[in-house]
Amino acid sequence: MNGAASLPLPAEFKALEPFTTSWVLADSRARAAARQGADYDAIKRFYDTILPMAPAILEYLDARSLGALDPADENLLKLMLSLAELGPAVEWYESPQVVEGFPAERFPLVEQLADCESQA
Repeated sequence: MNGAASLPLPAEFKALEPFTTSWVLADSRARAAARQGADYDAIKRFYDTILPMAPAILEYLDARSLGALDPADENLLKLMLSLAELGPAVEWYESPQVVEGFPAERFPLVEQLADCESQA
């Protein structure tokens, strides 16, 4: 976590606000770059903190409409997207990078979809 001011989250998830400066990111490219450049211990702290809250977060977000999220809800969604990006680093590799795999730059993102816009 860096020294920047945290971003707002819904009241029931305020405990995650210290992670917003590192893990509320613009898009999937930014999330992948952050994972690859992060210290594994920082990834693990975030993962261990948010994972037990994930079912409640998903239930909370499921009751909202993608494309009409307020800023706090959008930040919460982006934290969950970061969790999805970081999961394999913790669960499979115990490293920010893929172990014994191809370099990430060999897999360029072809199309960038907006995280918080309705896909309908």
